[in-house]
Amino acid sequence: MVLDRATLRAAISRSKLENHLGWLSAVRRDTGGPGEDRTVEYITRELESYGVPFQVHEFDSYLSYPSRATLEVLQPERLFLPVLTHSFGCSTPRDGLVADLKYLPEGDVGRGAGQAVLLDGVLSPAKVLEATRAGVAVVIFANPDRYIHNMIATTVWGTPSLSQVDRIPRVPVVSTNCEGGETLKHLLEKGPVKVRVVAEVNTGWFRSRLPEAVIPGTHLPDEFVLAGGHYCAWEVGVTDNATGVACLLEMARVLNQFRGELRRSVRIAWWPGHSHGRYAGSAWYADTFWEGMAQNCLAYYNVDSPGVRGATRYVARHTTAEMERFGLDVIRRVTGQRDISVQRPSRAADQSFLAIGVPSLSCYPFLPEGHPDWRPWTGGSGGGWWWHTEHDTLDKADVDRLIVDVELGCTVVGELCCAAVLPMDFAAVAAEVMGILCRLAEQTAGSLDFSRLLRKASAFASGAGALARVQEKLSRREKAAGSQRDGGFSELNRVLKGLSRVLLPVIYSVGGRFVHDPADLTPLVAAGGKNLMPGLARAVALPGLAGTREYGFLRAEVVREMNRVGDALDRAVALANEGLAAMAARPQ
Repeated sequence: MVLDRATLRAAISRSKLENHLGWLSAVRRDTGGPGEDRTVEYITRELESYGVPFQVHEFDSYLSYPSRATLEVLQPERLFLPVLTHSFGCSTPRDGLVADLKYLPEGDVGRGAGQAVLLDGVLSPAKVLEATRAGVAVVIFANPDRYIHNMIATTVWGTPSLSQVDRIPRVPVVSTNCEGGETLKHLLEKGPVKVRVVAEVNTGWFRSRLPEAVIPGTHLPDEFVLAGGHYCAWEVGVTDNATGVACLLEMARVLNQFRGELRRSVRIAWWPGHSHGRYAGSAWYADTFWEGMAQNCLAYYNVDSPGVRGATRYVARHTTAEMERFGLDVIRRVTGQRDISVQRPSRAADQSFLAIGVPSLSCYPFLPEGHPDWRPWTGGSGGGWWWHTEHDTLDKADVDRLIVDVELGCTVVGELCCAAVLPMDFAAVAAEVMGILCRLAEQTAGSLDFSRLLRKASAFASGAGALARVQEKLSRREKAAGSQRDGGFSELNRVLKGLSRVLLPVIYSVGGRFVHDPADLTPLVAAGGKNLMPGLARAVALPGLAGTREYGFLRAEVVREMNRVGDALDRAVALANEGLAAMAARPQ
């Protein structure tokens, strides 16, 4: 972006952020209906006052709202324990469901058919699916703290397709706290325990509303960067995600002030159905606007849990390899931090666009490890213990920190919209793919021949490296000239965008560009990225299946995936060569 940091930061309004948080902290957004509708009206009213163009999409989503739950011990003594039920857990009969309790410390729910099973930890949707298939009567999770975290029990991403209906849980699911879990374990040590669980969950079709702001670009208005974050929440959900709602509103206001300098367009979306439909809003957007996303979206920037009290450690989270260098550079320039960890996208955080081939990056603030409020199992709120609880209130937010997060968002989106040469580093992608293939070749020695894929990956690495050198040279030249004009780089940018469309679907999806993989099929990706290319990663199980019938089945599946990866690498090599040829033919 042409604006310097001082100009950009000066445009951010502390008072507006405070007003947003004050309003949002008083409105529950976890019940569907009034609270969420009021929030949509607030967002659109603010956008209108800023002069930001917007629209509100309306559609039906399959959502689930937990209502009430009780957990009663009937034998050997009678007592009630604190408990919550969860989205997409089944409702029990009105008078509850009575069952014998069984503690499964190893999580082997196959041993709990017909019983109420007690599992350690925060709810796992994959474990709930296993329990459904095993015929478990009730699942009880013992959370690792005094606070019970609201969660969603389904593995299905977004509104289920007809072929995914059998994945919807068919078992009641509740959670108690660590003290409740210890009480149940102590009782089991003495003998049999019988419990009664009551759970009421309202699951079905609900009308959803999705506000979207569109700030048109001056030179390439069809191309855009998408920023988004969810406005639904648990309780009032201040740091997950009222702070994100406020951040996006201020980003829209500030970027709109400087719209004359944006070559490409900005789209900002506030997602519904995040916590109650496993990203139903962003999944609907991906499905409905698939063609526009595939053709014109340059990147997705997710905003979730910014502005958290004490969250001073920034992480380049949900960041794909081609965006890593750019994302790190922005974080360093804005925050001054140098040692920044990077995490590849996970099956979370409204990452509904990776299979289409849209790159992702985010700048998340976290509590430092060891901070008294930090908990390793929390998925939002900067790692705060109050995540997904009634304690996520206004006192957990920090407006000073939120100002930094608004600046980060404006810088990322603004610079992408203004770049003459897109800052995508496919040499990094090539290195990552080569590393994955080398590791799999080693882990599956004797089962598969990876030499063909390794040759293709090497060819792509060569082309991507040459392309990166051209990009670097041109970017330095344009920066020195202070130019925002196209400069004849449209062909190069077309190639860079095309590479993401070809490679990201095989790196981040099993099903491909037109479906949303269930959350259990594409594992969470930690900073090391060991579970990238999930379809191919299944090959690691082959040596352990040697001599079994399943070995042949899995090998056939992996060979087909190897063909998919090989085809993507061939197309990536051809695209890289196109870009190099176009730049070589360009007048100097």
